[in-house]
Amino acid sequence: MPDEIDLLRRFREDTPAPDDAAWSRARAALANARAGESGTRATPGRRHWSRWRPPGGRVTIATVVAVVVAAAVVLIVDVVQGPPTLGARMTTSWEAARPLPGGARSVRAPAGTWRLMSYLVSDGWQENTAGPEPGPLTCPTAQTCYVEGDNSTSPSGPADMDSFYVSTDGAQTWSVLPVPKGITFTSALSCASATVCAAGGLYYGHQPVYLSTANGGHSWAVGPLSADVGQISNLDCVTATTCQGLASLSGNLMSPGFDLIADMHFVITSDAGRRFTVVRFPSGESIQSVSCPTASHCVAVGLYDTTDIRMGPDLDRGVLLTSDDGGITWQRDAWPKGYGPGPVPEVTCSDASNCAMIGFVEHNGTERDATGYTSGKDAVQYTVIAFSTDGGVTWTASTLPHTIPYPMLDALTCPTAQICYTAGSDLIAQRIGKTYNAGSSVVAITHDAGRSWQRVTFAVPAKVPRHMHGDSFMDIGEIQCPLADACVAIGVSDQGSKSTPIYTNHG
Repeated sequence: MPDEIDLLRRFREDTPAPDDAAWSRARAALANARAGESGTRATPGRRHWSRWRPPGGRVTIATVVAVVVAAAVVLIVDVVQGPPTLGARMTTSWEAARPLPGGARSVRAPAGTWRLMSYLVSDGWQENTAGPEPGPLTCPTAQTCYVEGDNSTSPSGPADMDSFYVSTDGAQTWSVLPVPKGITFTSALSCASATVCAAGGLYYGHQPVYLSTANGGHSWAVGPLSADVGQISNLDCVTATTCQGLASLSGNLMSPGFDLIADMHFVITSDAGRRFTVVRFPSGESIQSVSCPTASHCVAVGLYDTTDIRMGPDLDRGVLLTSDDGGITWQRDAWPKGYGPGPVPEVTCSDASNCAMIGFVEHNGTERDATGYTSGKDAVQYTVIAFSTDGGVTWTASTLPHTIPYPMLDALTCPTAQICYTAGSDLIAQRIGKTYNAGSSVVAITHDAGRSWQRVTFAVPAKVPRHMHGDSFMDIGEIQCPLADACVAIGVSDQGSKSTPIYTNHG
């Protein structure tokens, strides 16, 4: 029968530990402590703490050993029993936001002029914390934006969305908000107003939960989700209580290298996450993005998940579904010819009639530029934007201009039926200090539902700021435009980066 010391050694085999002599001394001290135990036992389930100290404030060796052994037992119990599980809905207490120290100087420019606004995490903050890189961006108003931060510290490890930031002045300054202990976000925030928002999450990395706040993230309600709901990855809230979205029972990726989840289903709540209706999609279809501009009308896009996982998803064949009863039943519509869903399928609808989505083209050809691509299968790859005026049933593709060569777009937002913004990168090389990038960040704007586009370019700094990477300026991964002339965008940083550029086009 192993004692506490044996168990502790077993759980520390792969980490630095005391030598054998130290373990022997610890075992001897443990035996002595046991020999001195009295016959009195504490009541099970209750802890008795003693305030007594020996004269002179000294603590005996036996007491130290007892404390160490107790800590080891707690560690072992935690490992054996696994992480905590949330049994009922809980609400956290209100906490104040902590402002991040100012980073870049405040920038003033006429409205409508794009510029690099600031860095989300400044040097001063990084000196005191792990300094998360940004994650999903949500801007319910022109002044209020939220970012779920990725607190991962390794360039190769999994994402860790356990930080939360807010700006109330149009992304000029940021504050950090509390996140309930043990919570990581699994979906972007969806907000019915500037302060009423919801998201999917995990409790201690294993239990799916529904998160909601009524005061802009100062306190949270956290509710466990039933086994049939699973892990929420996409949420669209049309009111404070009514939300629709996508969830997965496993959260498994469709294929390595793609952030596409294979076993999606549709979920609906009308009571702020206390109960959910679950609707299954047809077998073999993996819906990746859904937009519900009203409580009744929804449009969903995705891929077929029957391909060999070793070959990756089929980016040329897309799934298109529409619903007019809030997602209870779905109609299959024909995917538009000429392009596929691509590696980041996304659809957004400004109203029940007008929608836009990111499409993807890949075919044989030759790409002649400094990146060195040659002719062959899938040599030419680029993004198109498609538009619908009948609620997502039929679509017309819109190709971006030659001023945006080989665009690879990551995000799309349409504040009106005619005005849309898309963000990502193109194949225009650039140099920042000693860093060479094959691509450049780009935002494209249409004021006529895709019939014409205008490119927005950005001046990059002459020197890469501290704690950043040069390729932070080669791609934009998130963009939000709550108004036609008010947008905030976030650059794409490497996993483990400590900050990323913030772009705006309003004062």
